[in-house]
Amino acid sequence: MDSYEITACAKLNLFLRVRGILPNGYHSLYSIMQEIDLADSLTINIYPERETGFDIKCIGRNDIDPDKNLCSKAKDRFFSYLRKKEGSIDKIPYIEIVLTKKIPSESGMGGGSSDAAAVLMVLQEHFGNPFTDEELNQLAVNVGADVPFFLYGGTCLCEGVGEDITYLESLAEIPLLIVKPSKGVSTPECFHAIDSKPLPEFDEQRYAGYIESLKNEEKAPLERFLAGDDLLTNDLEIPSLEMLDDIAEAKEALTGTGARFVRMTGSGSAVFAMYDSEDIRDKAYEQLKNDSKFKDCDLFVAKTI
Repeated sequence: MDSYEITACAKLNLFLRVRGILPNGYHSLYSIMQEIDLADSLTINIYPERETGFDIKCIGRNDIDPDKNLCSKAKDRFFSYLRKKEGSIDKIPYIEIVLTKKIPSESGMGGGSSDAAAVLMVLQEHFGNPFTDEELNQLAVNVGADVPFFLYGGTCLCEGVGEDITYLESLAEIPLLIVKPSKGVSTPECFHAIDSKPLPEFDEQRYAGYIESLKNEEKAPLERFLAGDDLLTNDLEIPSLEMLDDIAEAKEALTGTGARFVRMTGSGSAVFAMYDSEDIRDKAYEQLKNDSKFKDCDLFVAKTI
């Protein structure tokens, strides 16, 4: 048996713009994705001597379906691509995954996608790196739109379906407080609502200038990021707010805690706030933790990495 331990970090969409619908039916996006230190952990055991099989145990959730989990999909796609690339595989081993969940589901923080990317990275290493970076990236986007980002991590500009990724200067070490309402938002319904209305204006030249300005490392990460001002919007926020009042309540509460920036991530329902210091963030955490309105919400103290 070969055993691998790997961490799968969550992400935030620092801003998210929807550019339109592609011929394949997927949406073209333009977003800065940021890795944070809230993370799941996986133990992946590979048994070459056993008959082909798969099992996943989840600590922290008891409703996981092994056949529908993105980890299973990542495993299946990996061996399908490997078979096409090499013509045949002597034997697919028995794979066992023990997944400890910390990233909440239906939050817009990419927990399932991050777990899937972790599986791909382990299999890529175990089988001697059979795929180029470009091939692994294409494999990943066929598992899920957010999966390619997690092969990179850090701070990235993500375009297209999610496969066109550019590393950006790090925005690490920004203190965060995240509120995850007890209810989630349906991502397909959110995009359907976007499709029913004209898309908001997108100034490509201004965004290009802003992305270039992030290279100015003389400024602190938070100040460099906030220079984007009115560009830092999430096009999915308006339909999500219409579907779930809890998101607006979380935004309002976080705005009143001394946060420098408050935004929903992905299609929600998690809302994050950025702070000048950990002290201010920690006071905000205590304030919301003791507020009865948020007793059913999950609160997370984190930072960008």
